[in-house]
Amino acid sequence: MSGGTKIQLMPCMEEPSVPKLLYETRRHASGTYTSNFPSPYQVNEGAKGGLLHLLSVRGVSQLKEKWTEYNQPKRLRRLISLFISPRGKHVAVATGNQITTLSKEDDYREPCGIFTSCSLCTFSVGAWSEDGDILGIADDTDTLYFIKANGEVIAEITKKHLKVSSQIVGIYSDSDLNTQKSFLFAVITLDGSLQHIEISYEPSVSFSKQISDHRKHLCNNVCAFDYHHELKLFVVVAYSTTTSLTSGKSSGSGYLTLWRKSASAELEQFCSVQFEGIYLKPKGFKGQLTYPKVLISTEGTFIATLDLSGSLQIFKLDKERFTLSRFSWGKGDDLPDPDNLSKGGRASFVDIMDFTWWSDHIITTVNKSGVAVLIDILDGSKVQEDDPAYFMPALEKAATSKGHQFLLASFLCQENYDSSEVVALDKLQRMEWVTEDALNQIHFLRLHWCLVSFSEKSISEMYDMLISRKRFRDALNFADSYGLDKDEVLKSQWVNSDQGSNEINTFLSKIKDRDFILSECVERIGPTEDAVKALLAYGLRITDQNRFSEATYHNNSQVWDIRMARLRLLQFKDRLETYLGINMGRFSVQEYGKFHVMPISEAAIALAESGKIGALNLLFKRHPYSLTPSMLDILAAIPETVPVQTYGQLLPGRSPPSGVAVREDDWVECDEMIRFINESVNSHDISIQVKTEPIVKHSAGFYWPTTNELSKWYKDRARAMDCLSGQLDNCLSFLDFGIRKGISELQQFRQDALYLHQIIYSDDNDGESCFNMSLVTWEQLTDYEKFKIMLKGVNEENVAEKLCNKAIPFMHERSNKIPTVKDIHLCNSANQNEEESFLVRWLKENALENKLDICLSVIEEGCRDFQSNAFFKNEIEVVDCALQCIYLTTVTDKWSIMAAILSKLPQLHDGALQVENFERRLRVAEGHIEAGRLLAFYQVPKPLSFFLEAYSDGKNVKQIIRLILSKFIRRQPGRSDSEWANMWRDMQYLREKAFPFLDLEYILVEYCRGLLKAGKFSLARNYLKGTNSVALAAEKAESLVIQAAREYFFSASSLACSEIWKAKECLNLYPSSANVKEEADIIEALTVKLPNLGVTLLPMQFRQIVDPMDIVKMAITSQSGAYLHVDELIDVAKLLGLRSPDDISAVEEAIAREAAVAGDLQLAFDLCLVLVKKGHGYIWDLCAAIARGPALENMDVNSRKQLLGFALSHCDEESIGELLHAWKDLDMQGQCETLMMSTGTTASNFSIAGSSAGPLSEKSTPNISYLKGFVQEFDSGSTDNQNVHLDKVRDVVSIVAKTLAVENDADWASVLTENGKVLAFAALELPWVA
Repeated sequence: MSGGTKIQLMPCMEEPSVPKLLYETRRHASGTYTSNFPSPYQVNEGAKGGLLHLLSVRGVSQLKEKWTEYNQPKRLRRLISLFISPRGKHVAVATGNQITTLSKEDDYREPCGIFTSCSLCTFSVGAWSEDGDILGIADDTDTLYFIKANGEVIAEITKKHLKVSSQIVGIYSDSDLNTQKSFLFAVITLDGSLQHIEISYEPSVSFSKQISDHRKHLCNNVCAFDYHHELKLFVVVAYSTTTSLTSGKSSGSGYLTLWRKSASAELEQFCSVQFEGIYLKPKGFKGQLTYPKVLISTEGTFIATLDLSGSLQIFKLDKERFTLSRFSWGKGDDLPDPDNLSKGGRASFVDIMDFTWWSDHIITTVNKSGVAVLIDILDGSKVQEDDPAYFMPALEKAATSKGHQFLLASFLCQENYDSSEVVALDKLQRMEWVTEDALNQIHFLRLHWCLVSFSEKSISEMYDMLISRKRFRDALNFADSYGLDKDEVLKSQWVNSDQGSNEINTFLSKIKDRDFILSECVERIGPTEDAVKALLAYGLRITDQNRFSEATYHNNSQVWDIRMARLRLLQFKDRLETYLGINMGRFSVQEYGKFHVMPISEAAIALAESGKIGALNLLFKRHPYSLTPSMLDILAAIPETVPVQTYGQLLPGRSPPSGVAVREDDWVECDEMIRFINESVNSHDISIQVKTEPIVKHSAGFYWPTTNELSKWYKDRARAMDCLSGQLDNCLSFLDFGIRKGISELQQFRQDALYLHQIIYSDDNDGESCFNMSLVTWEQLTDYEKFKIMLKGVNEENVAEKLCNKAIPFMHERSNKIPTVKDIHLCNSANQNEEESFLVRWLKENALENKLDICLSVIEEGCRDFQSNAFFKNEIEVVDCALQCIYLTTVTDKWSIMAAILSKLPQLHDGALQVENFERRLRVAEGHIEAGRLLAFYQVPKPLSFFLEAYSDGKNVKQIIRLILSKFIRRQPGRSDSEWANMWRDMQYLREKAFPFLDLEYILVEYCRGLLKAGKFSLARNYLKGTNSVALAAEKAESLVIQAAREYFFSASSLACSEIWKAKECLNLYPSSANVKEEADIIEALTVKLPNLGVTLLPMQFRQIVDPMDIVKMAITSQSGAYLHVDELIDVAKLLGLRSPDDISAVEEAIAREAAVAGDLQLAFDLCLVLVKKGHGYIWDLCAAIARGPALENMDVNSRKQLLGFALSHCDEESIGELLHAWKDLDMQGQCETLMMSTGTTASNFSIAGSSAGPLSEKSTPNISYLKGFVQEFDSGSTDNQNVHLDKVRDVVSIVAKTLAVENDADWASVLTENGKVLAFAALELPWVA
């Protein structure tokens, strides 16, 4: 519902000078009653029920509750209620069982939360928390809800959990006890009990509730209360149980009790007063009820209370003594009929539906007719001026916000609110909004509700409001009434008018504020052309009074501001004329509004971008001085596709145009004003608006770009035209205009563009070879790159024509040459430090790309006639170019073309050193060409440049010679002798023409090697002896034969293949040579001797064996008994090169060791004796073993001593001790044998039962292990045998020894048993020695 404003005036009683009361009425949100509110049928059905359902547990509980309610007065149900937060932050509208929350942020226009109860109830009592975020409210079942502003229920407490026995009559927020993390509410019940409820919360935890067990008792039969937070006053209205109401006359009593909260938060009663009033509905009462209410005025001076019958009574509070007294207000004919009269005043109002305090002594009431009235109770005056009538009103105010009230009303209209319709409906007026009965009397679906606010306004606020809402007549009357300045009304009328000539005379001329007038003339843009002109003319007229003079030339800022405003007016006048001119008289407020304040250069650029050349021309004529500094940028903004002819007249020339004219100067456009602008104006926008054409003319003059700037601009513009549009024709036309206007510096640039145009649009470019390039890219190319592009895609057929038509003229025109970058270094090049032409460089690049056909065509055409075609400067240049081309190419199959190029060269003049040098180079090149042919023929192709660098890489050249011979052999193995003869001649030619640094002997060596590889042994025999031109040394020939034989031999896959025969045949070429014989012996050993010994070894396997001794060892161990062929093995070793005595000894050592391993100790003994005589020390270990081994044929003690002595001479350090002990034993044996021979005795056996022990002479080499064996056998015998043997040994020893060191038998036996060596020697040797 849209808001509205009404001005309400209330006269003061005693002070006429005090301003009257003014307030604004606004309408806010509206809505329908809840759609799910129960219908009368549902209510009646819910009330029905049989007797049996009361017999259950739940039924008994219901009977108990009904009996308790029966003893208490019936509950009043309020169909609509209004709850305002203390500061007006939120408003809660309760209609039926639905609560709608509105917020101050959007002026209470849209709901921010809706809560709908699931029970069949209404809400009559409630209160907001102090901060206005939580609403505590109770329904008619005494269930408490704590609801957030968004409609979310954070806590719900039923009557059972609250533990109250009577109905709830009030709720308030106890702000004194509130903390940051909790809300504290207090609940008052009918029986006068007061109970606190704390709602606690944490930001991350859900809400929790806590009901205080501590209760306070106020008084019985409480029906209404109010709490004043600032004064901490608490007022309670209680009723008497005896009331009656008959025929409009009421009788009964109520009690008004005043309490105050102490510092300890306890309530203290101060006073109580009894008065007449109906707060309990009497039996049989017929009429419309109002909801009982009591309120303390804003400053606590008065207390007003409303009873059930609509009677409003007021009491005055003595704040010092805290006493109450009845208050009677002043007389007034327009007040409602009084109930009681006192002297000179009224004690109460009747037929009041609701009320609230506007201020401390002004009260707002709504009577049963629905009319809201503001009454000053001090004098009884009221304001009632065409007020609408409100049905079912509820009136409340924000507790801490003065002069701000809300009224909730209902109406039947579904769409728009119409107060006259509501007033006319008597049926609605008779509807009850407070009732004790079931809710079955109102059809809620037909009702809507509306929220209305009343806000107090000051005189200035009301005045501004009238002006802002364009109620100008009322505003003028209001200004007359309060003596206000009417300028603001006139300003608003002017702003909201058409702002034409009539409005200037009617409104603007009557305004006293000259600054406003001047600002409007400068800033305001009228809706029409005439309005703009009229404003500018009026502004120029009122600023014409501040001309410059000596008397007025001072630093008055106001005067200078007026002069600045005049400059802006002149500028805007010029801009208006320009705007109308470029738009051909058409006027648009929006377009002109942008145009008149924007920099004129930006406007010109916008016109240029849109291609409006005529308008741009007019702009240059009217604002030449302002646009010249940006002229080049403006012209550059013209689209590149616009033909140059259309704006050719705007293009700048070398000098500025003559005859530039502007309007006449105004008096303010003088030097003094220019100085002030330069010193004081810092804003760029203001500077643009005050610098008119005359000001710019006198301050800056006529700026014109320099020639360099113009030349650069023309070039940049041409590049942009080509880049963005691709219209090279338009670009050339543009450059032509610049040249015609005197910019001669563009000639060269235009010529470049013309060349590009000729290339792109040439007839030679067909669809397949379309060429495209931007002018910027073309300009960045060097002259030579442009030359190359002119010849792009040519072939040998059309290259001469394109050279003659385009490239050669271009080359001669661009006389600046490019320094040569030598791709190769030609020996003694006469022109290596000179500069080369485009054509020469281009031919060299084609040669690098192997396009010799094109080179041939160009050189042939160029050499045809030097005077006519001028391809080359002279003969020297073409010869040098031809030589470089053939050496730069990498092809190996165009030798004929190379020869043709050289054949086309002109004859050089004789006599000059330079000519001789070139002739020599030509002869060399011809030889290189023929050498190249030969290399290609022998399948080793090389480019011509290879021959120039061959001398520096002789190793590679030699490899090529060998490769030629190798391929010649492999390509056709069975070549004839004549073919080999031709091959020899070609090799000699290559050496002569291409590789003179090679030795002819080397050529012959490689040739003979090739013959040997090819199997041409008879032909090779002749060439190995030498030729007429070169002789071959015998050592080299012998080496060649051996190498060839080895290659054949080692390539053999078996011992019977042909390569073995070829190797032998090859060696037969030099049968008398010792080195050759060694090679033949090796072949003999591997093919004959070794297979006889059972060893088959392929040549490749033999090659991998480093030591020939390994092969001998293989023959020794190849099969059993192979070691017996000692002589054959030694012969094989000699054939393999093991001929030295040490090598033979090593072979014999290997045989001896293999014989010992095989158990043939006799052969091993014989070989060891031979090796001992040769002094072969490596055999010492085997000699020591045989010497201490068993007896052999022809082996006596001396032989053993010989072997053991040799072993001692060559053994390692670790074996010396052991061998010395063996030597002693052997020596003892020898001594014993000498004794036997001298005594003629023989050895006797000394046996132990079960033992084989005998004399040492009959055993093998004496050793410690044998003696230990004897002792062990002796120890293992029985005690009797041991004693017998000991006796025998003692007797033997006693015979030999003269004296015994041991005296008794026991000690002697101990010595023998402990010394095993003595025991063994005595037992085994002494018996036969004695």
